[in-house]
Amino acid sequence: MTSLRVSRFGVLTGALLWVVAVLVAACATGKEAEVRRLQARSVYEGADRDLREGRTALGLSALREAVALAPDVPLYHNALGAVYLDLKRQPEALVALKRAVDLDGTYGAALHNLGVAYAEGGKWEEAVRTYKKALALPAYGNIDTYNNLGWAYYNLNRLQEAEEVLRLALKLDPKMVAASYHLGLVLVRQGRRDEAKVEFRRARELAPDTPFGLAAQQHLKALGEGG
Repeated sequence: MTSLRVSRFGVLTGALLWVVAVLVAACATGKEAEVRRLQARSVYEGADRDLREGRTALGLSALREAVALAPDVPLYHNALGAVYLDLKRQPEALVALKRAVDLDGTYGAALHNLGVAYAEGGKWEEAVRTYKKALALPAYGNIDTYNNLGWAYYNLNRLQEAEEVLRLALKLDPKMVAASYHLGLVLVRQGRRDEAKVEFRRARELAPDTPFGLAAQQHLKALGEGG
């Protein structure tokens, strides 16, 4: 389950004028590195706006420019990797997200996204390690990571651990459809059909017209329960 986690910044006319003024001052004093960082920030803000408004190609191009201007800022690498994940370009996402984590090993959103990139490449052990690093951070609060970790455990056939993590996800958010669906799959594999039906019913009832809800309905039919 890919989850895009990119900070959003509003762009106001006053803020842009301030950036221009600082750029001029920085140029006058020869602070080239500062100029490039300010340029990168402005470009990143434009990329964020393009992405929110559906101009993916422009946003992706701008993010690449931001990374080139300020290659030491993990935020830009994470944002670039997250867009690559949305575009199903896993190898490129992996490169960008590894760089973000190399720059800041406590960057929870980048660790989450890197785990997704590993999972999409079928590297489940790496995904588990990366998700666990994110969840070990004291200030990290993305509950989706528990669901993703449970799904990785399922794919490794580590069913007890998968069940424990997915039940924790549902304790934190009882309406997390993905966690209910994945828990249903875990229970089916364990031969606990009646318990699996409970989870599939919950996923179907919470989001009947979503991919998870529709898949849950199919599993219920396979388990002998009608529509």
